Amino acid sequence: MLHLLARKNALPRTLPVLAALGDDAAVRARVDESRNGAEVDGTASVMARALIDACRFKHAGIASFLLDRLTALDAELGRRIDRWQGRQAFVEFLIQRPASASEWGLEMTLWESFVFRQLTSALAAGDLPAFHHWLLEEPSLLQPAFVTLQEATIARCCWQKHRETFITALLEHDPALLRTVPPPPSQAIVHALSYGNAHLIPVLTRIWPLPDDLPHAAGTGNAAAVARWFDAAGRPALGSLARQYPGSDPQFKADDLGWGPVTTQQVLDIALAWAVLNRHFEIAAFLLQHGADINTNWGTHEPASILHEAAIQGNEEAARFLVDHGADLDKQDYRYHSNAEGWARYGAHDEGMAELLAAARRSRGNPSAP
Repeated sequence: MLHLLARKNALPRTLPVLAALGDDAAVRARVDESRNGAEVDGTASVMARALIDACRFKHAGIASFLLDRLTALDAELGRRIDRWQGRQAFVEFLIQRPASASEWGLEMTLWESFVFRQLTSALAAGDLPAFHHWLLEEPSLLQPAFVTLQEATIARCCWQKHRETFITALLEHDPALLRTVPPPPSQAIVHALSYGNAHLIPVLTRIWPLPDDLPHAAGTGNAAAVARWFDAAGRPALGSLARQYPGSDPQFKADDLGWGPVTTQQVLDIALAWAVLNRHFEIAAFLLQHGADINTNWGTHEPASILHEAAIQGNEEAARFLVDHGADLDKQDYRYHSNAEGWARYGAHDEGMAELLAAARRSRGNPSAP
């Protein structure tokens, strides 16, 4: 696509664009022109951006050339890279780990971008010592300018399993996020409840308050708070839906689920999903008795079902609850047209979960494939 746009002269011939296109000769000419004072592309910030773009599109030769020029301008950058593993390894690392969305739009030095990617790589690998190491060695990412990166790191932990120690580690290093008032908007609590990680809530509420609504009460297992959202006849008494999740969350993308304006049914169904996935089964049973739909098309990203989510998350207790309460085992998701058994077998490669669901389908007299 980049080359097509370039052929149509739809792209500016700046150094970052030329690097992304992989035009080695043009990149070198542009930098040489800048050294002679003809252009501004020779500044360190522009060359760093171009190097990142070259790495994103795997143009190692151009990236190495730009890194040589950058380290000539900034001797300390060169020393840092050489103390790490050297310049070739530096370029290879950036090629293998492209920027995350949380990094886009921020003013970061090349070294800060590298360190942030080291942190996210350590998080993905579950390497807590490496995570600690980079926070100790390079504390700049703990400063107020990088609060959004600190938030993004925590939010990422909330949809992964067994990453609570990384949140604790980050907070132990006293990031500016702990002192930011008000804190930046975040999906951390929503992620934690959607992925069955409600045990993270006490840590997250050091930064973000827990919303006072039905879904959050259900997801955190607060039965008394759940009961307050129903009248004496057992009907939902939710008040303004703009104060109930998802209506209260401007980051919620209703279009992703094919949902329109928030309804009482949506609030009930999300409350059910969060209660089930976080194993608050008495609350889940109560919600089913009071209008929640066990076969709602809720999903963390696209229309699917609570059973699909339980299956791909490997949440056997939640899956058994849903099966025992009559969840539709044949319901298909939006993208792959697969049932929950298919998500377990082909998405999560979890044969134990797939067999649990297959056995349930056989017991209902429907042995067809997912």
